[in-house]
Amino acid sequence: MILFLVVLIALFGALVRTVFGFGEALVTMPLLALISFDLNTSVALIGALGLIVALPGAIRYRVHINVAIVRRLVIGSILGVPVGIFLIKYVDKTIIMRILSVFLMVYGSYCLIRIYRQKTNKPRFQSLFFDYVAGVISGVMGSAYNSHGVPIVVYGTLKKWPVME
Repeated sequence: MILFLVVLIALFGALVRTVFGFGEALVTMPLLALISFDLNTSVALIGALGLIVALPGAIRYRVHINVAIVRRLVIGSILGVPVGIFLIKYVDKTIIMRILSVFLMVYGSYCLIRIYRQKTNKPRFQSLFFDYVAGVISGVMGSAYNSHGVPIVVYGTLKKWPVME
C-alpha cells in the first residue's frame, strides 16, 4: 500500500512539474511526509525523478537557455550544497520546515498584493552578483529539501525573466 501511495504521489508531482514548470518537490515532499515516508529517501527519490521530468523541457527549450546565467546559478548552487547537507544532518527538521513555510507564505502574500495593486515594478537585482546569491540559496534548499526551484522562480520573477510558453 505504501509503495502504491509513493508512486501515486510521485506521478502527481511529475504532473505538477509538467504543467507549471516547477513545484514537484513542493507538492511531493509534504505528501510523502504525511504517509511517514523517510525524509532522506524522499529527497533522493524526488531529486532523481525531478531530473527525469526536467530533461525533456530542457532539451525542448535549449535554444532559449542563457548559458552565462545558468553557469553563475550552478556555481552558486555548488557552493550552497554543503550548507544544505549540514542543515539536514544537524538542524531540527521542524525548524527548517517552518522557515521554508514562512518563506513561501511571505512570497505568496507578496505576489497577491502585487496582483491586487496591479502595479508593475522595474526589474530588480540586476547585478550579476545576485545570480550567485540565488544559486547559493537554491543549492541550500535543493540539497536539504529538493526545493531548489523556489528561489530561482522568485529570483526570476523579481528580475522579470520572460515566461516560456
